[in-house]
Amino acid sequence: MPTKFTITETISNADWGSVDKTALRNILVQGLEEGAEGIREVIREVYAVIRGENLEDAPSQNWVMPHHEVRENGNVVLNRGGLIAAVQALAGARAEPNLTTEQKRTAARHLMRHYRQLELEPPESLKNAAGETASVQAVVSGEMAVNDVPLASWADLEALKAGDSNPMEVVVEIPAGKSKRGWNYTPEALQKIVGEVMSQGLPGFLGHQKPEDVDSQFPIPVTHWVGAKYENGKAYFRGVVDKAADDLKRWIKSKAVRTVSIFGIPKLQQSAGETNVVDYKPLSIDWTPLGRAGMDTAVVAIGEMDEIIGGEKMDWKELVKQLKQKIDAKEVSVAQVVGELDSELLKYKEIFGEISIAEEAKKAMEEKVAAEHEKLIDDAIKGKVSGEMAQALVKKMLNIPKDATKEQIAGEINKILQDDIIKEAIGKFYVDKPPIIGDEKQKQTSLRTKRQAI
Repeated sequence: MPTKFTITETISNADWGSVDKTALRNILVQGLEEGAEGIREVIREVYAVIRGENLEDAPSQNWVMPHHEVRENGNVVLNRGGLIAAVQALAGARAEPNLTTEQKRTAARHLMRHYRQLELEPPESLKNAAGETASVQAVVSGEMAVNDVPLASWADLEALKAGDSNPMEVVVEIPAGKSKRGWNYTPEALQKIVGEVMSQGLPGFLGHQKPEDVDSQFPIPVTHWVGAKYENGKAYFRGVVDKAADDLKRWIKSKAVRTVSIFGIPKLQQSAGETNVVDYKPLSIDWTPLGRAGMDTAVVAIGEMDEIIGGEKMDWKELVKQLKQKIDAKEVSVAQVVGELDSELLKYKEIFGEISIAEEAKKAMEEKVAAEHEKLIDDAIKGKVSGEMAQALVKKMLNIPKDATKEQIAGEINKILQDDIIKEAIGKFYVDKPPIIGDEKQKQTSLRTKRQAI
């Protein structure tokens, strides 16, 4: 009797009919009674589902659908034939399994994991039992404005956009029809997704969750889907990109990302060799890389709040005009504007590729700010100090930031002029030399000439 049981990656192709299932169960029961290492994990791996609350509760009745072998050394290996037999039993090949809906789903997901391990396509019966998620894709074109898609009654746009200096809304569309995997999405299935968004909304992530993580994980959403409608054979979904997803906003603007994929649980019907999706339980509408499997989708509209002021659209010239008024009213300084532009220029470079234009604009703005700052200092000094030499001396002694105001500059000049040593030095520039007349003037002139000759 092994004292340790280990789950391995080994696959057995032995005839499942020749495996003694009763002996298999007895080995595991004995291991459980003796407290063998790893025994509890192994039992839950060998059987697709345990019906009882505890492993010790009636193993012969509650441990169902085995599909592994246990070797003499305690190693547990997946049996390919056992896996197929378990799937058939779950589908009711011998009799309807006495399982609850949740137990059937648990068993199906367990068996689906092994199909992925073997890189095999699972049968449709197993997918349906597992509530397997499937994705439907959607793309950004230009036939639907953001405000054309109704907002769900539960959605609070103001709260969702609170604190976001650059909020963004998007609309994506998905037509009824065949997906890339050949499934036919009916209008009814799309309308169910629309209804889900309007009744309670859906989150949007960067890529899909793993199916086995859906019940236990909640990634941070990058988009909140807040409205939807179905019109002319297409479903439209309206979303707000989350405040924290600045990268996604840039990707959407630059069209580097322009597809989403609706992730959820489809209800399938087979008809004339076709697989029809007749119902759909959506879990999320996620942003995905281009070319992934699913329905063709498109982003049809992008709405940005910096284009809407007072409910009316405003072009960039009007925004510049308003900005200039704020600068003139000293509500904001030119230096602050340049500082903001400096941090934003890299984004514009990435989006438009206009690197030289962006750099030239930045350079011109910096030169303008420097010239205005220099004039501000000169004007302040001239108002307090007479004489060019004295003014130059005071200017050299000033040490102020580039965004200093006129009042701050004046304050610094006052501090300099209050120093007795500095006042004495500056005072010497005001001593007038007596006028030179007559012979004295000639002497001075001659003397000056002589000095120049030397």
